[in-house]
Amino acid sequence: MLSADLAVLETDRWFAAIAPERRMRLVRNARVRTLTGGGRVYAVGDPPDGLYAVLEGDVRLVNHSAAGQETLALIVAPGAWFGGLSTADGGPRTHDAVAAARARVLHVPQRDFDQAAREDLLLHRDLSLLISAYHRAATTALTQNLTEPLAVRLARGLAAAARGRGDDLIRLRQDELAAMHGVSRQTINRALKRLEAAGLVAVRYGRVEVLDSGRLRALGRDPVL
Repeated sequence: MLSADLAVLETDRWFAAIAPERRMRLVRNARVRTLTGGGRVYAVGDPPDGLYAVLEGDVRLVNHSAAGQETLALIVAPGAWFGGLSTADGGPRTHDAVAAARARVLHVPQRDFDQAAREDLLLHRDLSLLISAYHRAATTALTQNLTEPLAVRLARGLAAAARGRGDDLIRLRQDELAAMHGVSRQTINRALKRLEAAGLVAVRYGRVEVLDSGRLRALGRDPVL
């Protein structure tokens, strides 16, 4: 593995908290995959094939309603890991994992994770902590969606996405933002226009540019705009 790739992984709080020798055991046989825009890492219903982390670009986790409507559940930024639930319980994938544009992902195959975990049982605990972190975040997001104004949730999400990517250009369509927040595209457009009028973001075609991440984070804590 390239030292630059390892440095990206070490920006993730979960990976950085693992003891160094277990980190290296986890990634010693990992492979790097390069994906083009629309490239699929795995599909909903696929059998587990191991654990993944994003090195460059981002990966979208998408689920589907009974009517076939796509919902963007999560954007996985560089350094972050995904696919932990199926790796742990052996169940099928619960989301599509798709690259929005060119991306590089690290893949720890299932057999290699299992072998590493046999050598050091604490890797099972590490994986459970990763799954718990995602579950906690999902529960918090659900509560916020039910109780907080859209402007607050949108500001918090945009600030977090910019921080996670390490830059201020967020490549998200308005329909994707709408799906993430459970509102219509027209509603998300009005909310973005309010943030734009306040000088916090600039709305471009297919992307949003964060102009003032500090004020966005503040808005995410304070519903007054």
